[in-house]
Amino acid sequence: MRRLLERVERATFADGSAAQVELWLDDALVPADEVFAAMVVLQDAVGQWCVVWSPRRQEWSIPGGGREADETVVGCAIREVREETGLVLTADQLKPVGQERFSPLTGHGRWPPGGGSMQLYAARLAVAAPPLVAVEDDAVDPQWVSGEEFERRAGDRFWWPLIGSQLTG
Repeated sequence: MRRLLERVERATFADGSAAQVELWLDDALVPADEVFAAMVVLQDAVGQWCVVWSPRRQEWSIPGGGREADETVVGCAIREVREETGLVLTADQLKPVGQERFSPLTGHGRWPPGGGSMQLYAARLAVAAPPLVAVEDDAVDPQWVSGEEFERRAGDRFWWPLIGSQLTG
């Protein structure tokens, strides 16, 4: 299953960079050499969603971030969830569900010079609302929220159609 949900002609970011972004619903993995970041849509056993506040972007989002040198895509997703929520996931909990494909419109940004993809995973926990604690300052105040509250906080963001598709399922 691979389906283009939306093409955002010009997404502008906090650092002034801009890119065209394609939001793909896709259960296949993006080739690792194209992935510069990974994020995880995380749901607990009773249907609550994990959100974190990004001080840099000034928005609520899901746990995730950029890959470090010599890090696998799955390793990036697991590390980012741990840093931003305190939760420790395993690779078998991560299910690929989509990607954001960035094509730069400016000479700078958090993506590689030629663009690239952010791999989106989903994970469902077997327990309800385990405690959340951020250990890094790039995403803070992790919380469990309802789908309605998540949409209230982030539904106006360019990336929402991809994340929101996971809430409705």
